[in-house]
Amino acid sequence: MPDNRFTRYKVEAWDILQHLFKVKNINDHTLHFVATFSGKLDLDRFRQAVNLSADAFPLIRSRFNETEGQPYWEDKGYTTEDMLEFSETHNMDESVAQFINKEVNAFNGPQLRLKVIRNDKNDTLCVSMNHMLCDAAGFKNYLYMLSDIYLNMLEKPNCQSAAMGNRKIRQLLRAFSIRDKIKIMFSKNDMSTHDPAKFKFEGDLNNPFIEMRTISQEVFCLLKTYAKEHDATVNDVILTAYMRVLYQLFGRTIIIPCAVDLRKYLPKRRVDGICNLVTNLNCNIGLEIGAAFEQTLNKVKQAMDREKSDIACVKSLVILEKVFDFLPYKLARSIVEKSFSNPQIAFTNIGILDKKQLDFGKVEITEAYMTGSIKYNPYFQLALSTFDDRATLSVNLYGSQSDRNKISIFLDQLVQVLQNVM
Repeated sequence: MPDNRFTRYKVEAWDILQHLFKVKNINDHTLHFVATFSGKLDLDRFRQAVNLSADAFPLIRSRFNETEGQPYWEDKGYTTEDMLEFSETHNMDESVAQFINKEVNAFNGPQLRLKVIRNDKNDTLCVSMNHMLCDAAGFKNYLYMLSDIYLNMLEKPNCQSAAMGNRKIRQLLRAFSIRDKIKIMFSKNDMSTHDPAKFKFEGDLNNPFIEMRTISQEVFCLLKTYAKEHDATVNDVILTAYMRVLYQLFGRTIIIPCAVDLRKYLPKRRVDGICNLVTNLNCNIGLEIGAAFEQTLNKVKQAMDREKSDIACVKSLVILEKVFDFLPYKLARSIVEKSFSNPQIAFTNIGILDKKQLDFGKVEITEAYMTGSIKYNPYFQLALSTFDDRATLSVNLYGSQSDRNKISIFLDQLVQVLQNVM
């Protein structure tokens, strides 16, 4: 590999915004992925695959630097030895939790941390990536690339994917007509007004945790059938259950911001590079929750259909990029830091982890999940990811044991509501 330790790469607007989420104590901007294998990986081959993936996407071996006039990513030449750990264990759950609860350090790098944890039967792969580099969809693209390199390495020992590409927000605009672009820029899109409801947590900066619940294949397939019968999506069904549990806790309906992948506007959802390309839609069903689950579901579906058809959600990100492109960095950073706020209760559907694209050959993945960043008190986000029709619900927080108990009860209630649907 050539010596690229002093190569610099542009920091994009969304990279900076994710950094500010950390600065403003909203979340720690680290994404997490865990996969359990049916057997054991070829470690030498996997190490080579990680190095090749870093050649394709060098930001993962970089560090973030904002000490000069403009921030930049600096390639530090990190190798697999810096990014990948290996250990053997008799307690897989504890070993996994110890690794994925750790934050990626943007200023030191590398921006990617991996660990293969082995017991007497099989391996589990844990991957953490800095959210500044990409959103969940971008993270999945990286994992698919890593899998593809590992799978094809024997036939193509020097194979490499070009993943860097265009990471700018404005690539979205090419999908819109001139008329739509004008409509976007003159639309009203207030992303800084949020529902004031919040959980009462104690918080504990020394105790990050990820609390999860799994929905079995059998139950998840029944939920998909139920959604189809009601002309809705599984996302609508999960969001409805979320809405109803929140109603029980707060005694009123809550406006829930939901993350939306803006790649949906691009042909085949393809972007030029691994990046952040996401914003929020607000699920506002009004004051009435509805007596039955089906009534709430209908309200949620109508609210989400209305939001999904509105292209105004693109405006805030386009403006964000223009602010950083045309103003001095310190001024732009100050304006954005003061003007934006984050919802205290939110929802993100990370989506499907494609089993066909997470192909490691003879060693198959039997279980996998992805979770978002770990929040700081009082922020609360429910995340959903699915693999092979098995769903994982997660809530991440820097919090006390009391906070974790509250979240545990919340997730139990949510799962119960979903099970009662069938």
